[in-house]
Amino acid sequence: MEIAVAADAAEALRLAAVEPARARHLAHAADQAARAGGDPIARCVAQRALGVAAMQLRDLDEAVTRLRASVAIARRAGATALAGEARTSLASALALSGATGSAFRQIGTALRELHGVPAARARVQQSAILQELGRVDEALAAVRPALRVLRRAGDVQWEVRALNNRSLLHLERRAFAAAETDLLTAVDLCTRHGLDLPRAYAEQNLGCLRASRGEVPAALACFDRAEEHYRRHGLRVGSLLMDRARLLLSVRLVGEARATAQAAVDAYAEQKRINLPEARLLLSTVALVEGDLPVAEEAARQAAREFHRAARRELLALARHARLQVRIVRDPGSVTPAQARRSAEDLARAGWLVPALEARVMAGRLALDRGRCGEARADLIPAGRARTTGPAEARARAWLAEAMLRRADGHRYGALRAVAAGLRLVEDQQALLGATELRAHMSAHRGALACLGVRITLENGSPREVYRWAERRRGITAVPRPVRPPRDPVLAALLTDLRATMTAMETTGPTPALVHRQVGTERAIRDHCRRTDGCGNRPGPAAIGELTAALGDAALVEYVELDDDLYAVTIAAGRTRLHRLGPLTDVTGCLRHLPFALHRLAGTITTPAGVAAARAVLTRAADTFDRVLLRPLRLGDRPLVLAPSERLGSLPWSILPSCAGRPVTVTPSARLWLDAVRRRPGPPGPVVVVAGPGLPNAVREAESVARRYPGAVRLLGGAATADRVAASMAGARLVHVAAHGDLRADNPLFSALRLADGPFTVYDLELLERPPLHVVLAACDAGRGQPVAGQEVLGLSTTLLGQGTPTLTAPVIPVPDGETATLMDAYHAGLAAGRSPAEALATAQQRTRDSGPAALAAAAGFVCLGAGLAPLTS
Repeated sequence: MEIAVAADAAEALRLAAVEPARARHLAHAADQAARAGGDPIARCVAQRALGVAAMQLRDLDEAVTRLRASVAIARRAGATALAGEARTSLASALALSGATGSAFRQIGTALRELHGVPAARARVQQSAILQELGRVDEALAAVRPALRVLRRAGDVQWEVRALNNRSLLHLERRAFAAAETDLLTAVDLCTRHGLDLPRAYAEQNLGCLRASRGEVPAALACFDRAEEHYRRHGLRVGSLLMDRARLLLSVRLVGEARATAQAAVDAYAEQKRINLPEARLLLSTVALVEGDLPVAEEAARQAAREFHRAARRELLALARHARLQVRIVRDPGSVTPAQARRSAEDLARAGWLVPALEARVMAGRLALDRGRCGEARADLIPAGRARTTGPAEARARAWLAEAMLRRADGHRYGALRAVAAGLRLVEDQQALLGATELRAHMSAHRGALACLGVRITLENGSPREVYRWAERRRGITAVPRPVRPPRDPVLAALLTDLRATMTAMETTGPTPALVHRQVGTERAIRDHCRRTDGCGNRPGPAAIGELTAALGDAALVEYVELDDDLYAVTIAAGRTRLHRLGPLTDVTGCLRHLPFALHRLAGTITTPAGVAAARAVLTRAADTFDRVLLRPLRLGDRPLVLAPSERLGSLPWSILPSCAGRPVTVTPSARLWLDAVRRRPGPPGPVVVVAGPGLPNAVREAESVARRYPGAVRLLGGAATADRVAASMAGARLVHVAAHGDLRADNPLFSALRLADGPFTVYDLELLERPPLHVVLAACDAGRGQPVAGQEVLGLSTTLLGQGTPTLTAPVIPVPDGETATLMDAYHAGLAAGRSPAEALATAQQRTRDSGPAALAAAAGFVCLGAGLAPLTS
């Protein structure tokens, strides 16, 4: 009986670190049997197994209680070696609880009690505690000899733990190759020996390594695998949440990073872990980026207090810097250059090189703002020296510091070269990302650099330079990108599942189970696409000479925002000019009120007084837009190519008096427009007409369009399924879609057209084998994108243009169904007569806008996007 109990206790201890739930059940039984049989040795082992299992399951209070009991039982029994092994585990639990001093004393005692393999295990734990204390060199010195002993003894579990610990030490030293070797070895050992939970830790650390190298898709894949392993054991691991939140923040997925950081705070608070203040500090950083100053300040304050209480000076410097960042956002005048400088020095002493660099740049900028050029030089010169080493983000900040310094010294061209070097770093990182979402959010990193480039060129007043830097400032939707490989069976299956889920929700209502399935499927789609590696580089701005030749009699207007002022660069008749258009206040004010006026005009129940009021708002907005945006440019009656700035993206240009009857096409950038004009399509495919469900006049509109094009492919009603629409769209000469459109503000890549079998999303469009040549989206909001990062906008229209569709016609505001059909009939009549899309749309809008309030609203909503001034190829 005693032998069986001892064997059960030993087996529970073996399982505790790899199958904690099973180990806990077995250890409880062994502990009860040992207590009944008076076997202190078996009780000591069982209590240790319970403590280690509790530690793995994040119950630190129970872990400490059980492990202290194990030590006490071993001491009473005179089992010195068992007491030392229990102390090794107790030291780990105490370290995780924040009692690092007690942990260090326990491991010291254990090392005096142990020899051989148990002593090597204690050395591994000592190394982890030293790492927690920031003593990296001592930690490495402890783990190296221990690893050799464990390897010789064939102790795979502890060898994996030692490799995991050492990999983190290598990461702190940025010895990536050494860290990768350790982690790949650990993963291989876990795979061969069936160590599921230890593999989760190795995968997580491998994700941290990939993230440190800037390999975002690979890091996300590692974190996903780690989460899958943890989930099998019912674990919510705060450190994984922290690592994922940092990575999401690095590519400016701020909303997800905020939720993930908050989940880490909740997990650590529930588990009473030492890492709670670190999670609070991360939450403060994310909230600051998101603009939530109260949460950012409170989280940083709590973190600083907890770091001070725990005497963790290196992290206290970070928390104090976080509070300083909140203050400078709230009131820049309340922070002095000296305060920012002291923060930089504290951070540098603590080893936080990137935050120290950020604080140095902050000090230099504050000094420049106060006219203290000498002080600024003292800060910016050392900050600029970091531009050749370290992670890409740090080097980009260093180039920003160098640009600011050169500008302050009057070296304008040198400053622009520094800005360009910093932008190349960020763009190279962006090119490594395959997922559109990640690349878009990464654009936020470009903001400060590109904005400085625009500011410098505006000071000089050179139209050509302002144009060039305005183009550099625009996001990924402003440049063509490669089509996603079409044969992605995993993504295709997930999209089919999402459509089935959404269709079921429309039939039965949004039950909790269906909502849960929708959220899970959307996350699976998002995560799958994020693991895609990128390719290619960002093309440079189109040359002025090339644009002039392609424009012919037309004029291009590139709008540029800086602070709250608007500028425009015009290219017309071989001349390039710069115009200062003034504050944006009036324009943005009208843009806020315009949708309400158009909604009232489109309404079925509207009083004469309401219509008159709405017309007055529309007239006032149109006059304001014209007065600010076009009349000062003096472009005559030329056809227009307009590249709006970020706040002008949803402006309905046709309502401007200067645009009435005039061909106008809108483009995210001059580069994209020129590439669209030059695109040489293959043999023209068919005309495809689609009518989605739930839109009363969709079929009538689609049939009317189809009659103008003999042989047109009709996908109406139940035939308008995602697979059939996608297959027909590929390479089509013209595609007309009459369907409901849904713009998803929470995730614009799930913006969709509603088809017979569910939503046809941006992800579906990215799978098209060949882009169609011209697309008409007669669906509400289909032409409008969702801003996600500065000048970055994502949505259906921007995806089609980026994938290579030369021209697109779609509404940027909600439009009434019935009157849209009339407008579209007139539009296609113009196309059939050989007019360009821009000319056909302008003519159709002129003809239909006087047919009543709803017709006016429908006409106002549509814009032509892309290379709309050239007639469609027949």
